[in-house]
Amino acid sequence: MNKTNKLIGVLFITLLLAFNLQADNTKRLLISLTSGDFRSTGSGVAIANAMQDAGVQTVVFINANSVKYALKDTKVEKFGPTGKSIKDMLAALVKKNATVMVCGMNAKFQGVKDQDLIKGIKIIGGKQVYGAVFAPNTQTLSF
Repeated sequence: MNKTNKLIGVLFITLLLAFNLQADNTKRLLISLTSGDFRSTGSGVAIANAMQDAGVQTVVFINANSVKYALKDTKVEKFGPTGKSIKDMLAALVKKNATVMVCGMNAKFQGVKDQDLIKGIKIIGGKQVYGAVFAPNTQTLSF
């Protein structure tokens, strides 16, 4: 084997190892809530909790008409089979280290401030949304 072939072989193995070391096999789920419909939003948040419990790194992006469910002062009835309110389920997600965020533009349109939100939910901008949507191994669901 000549020097060129050895060098190519070493470079190939080095690149292969580098890509394997950088491989990210984390399963991620981004759930986008826009509806504002109690059943639709509740289903999305219940699925987010189930996925987080299953070890899937879950992000809930609250947008448009669903922003009201992230408000700490919102009065919301219990959601069907869970026996918890959407507000309770969102708080549980935060405690389980899921990421729960509200669209900054929609928060501004609706006059929502950080202090209005359930503890642990953040108002975010476009860069955070981009990072969540395009993270490796991310699947998305919309409700």
